Amino acid sequence: MFSEFNHAFVNLLLQILSVLILAVAISQVSKDPAGKHCRLVSIAVFMQLFSILAFMFPSMSTLTEIGVGSSLKTQMYLHHLAGIFIIIFSLYIKLAVDGRIKPIVNPFNLMKITLALWIVVFMGGLSLYLSLWEGISLL
Repeated sequence: MFSEFNHAFVNLLLQILSVLILAVAISQVSKDPAGKHCRLVSIAVFMQLFSILAFMFPSMSTLTEIGVGSSLKTQMYLHHLAGIFIIIFSLYIKLAVDGRIKPIVNPFNLMKITLALWIVVFMGGLSLYLSLWEGISLL
């Protein structure tokens, strides 16, 4: 009933939804930085974690077994590694802004880097989806 393709499609929908939530969060940063913005970013990060655990991790295990090309495999590993950095940066920012840890790096500067990385990783994931499931290679 729920094939690998369906998993990939649901994952893609979750990714698009999390980017849309992130866009709304960005629009709220000047209006209510500690309120709506932080809650929306937290929701987007939670959706990412759920997506990683429910869809990406099992998919990665399957794809490494079937032998995809080295270029695509490199793109896949870079995508996953950068995604892990996004989660780590997001958790660090949340803890630093909440005052739970002493910041080593200014969390407000790291927010911009994390956003840029999130956009790049999203585009890379979209490229991977198109390559793996639709047979369309963008690179």
